[in-house]
Amino acid sequence: MHTYVKRRGSMMITALILAVFVLVTTIPVDGKQIEAYEYDTIVVSKGDTLWTIASELQEELNANKESIVSWIAEYNEIEGAVIIAGQTLTVPVKGEND
Repeated sequence: MHTYVKRRGSMMITALILAVFVLVTTIPVDGKQIEAYEYDTIVVSKGDTLWTIASELQEELNANKESIVSWIAEYNEIEGAVIIAGQTLTVPVKGEND
């Protein structure tokens, strides 16, 4: 019986370590990565949202939309998520050397 308990315990520990490894290696650290990018200025068009802007930048930056939205909102000092047509925003872009 003790062997079964020890084996089951070591299997659970192994599974836990594997789960933590997978979780840690897949957690986006985009906020820190975005800091290394260059920046560009865009003018908000009618119908644009932070989410649609982030969607357009997502593939280029290789970052998730939530991180991009947070970065844009924080950098441009936007409270809430409301942006208006004609507003100028600074956004992260991938540099030529990246």
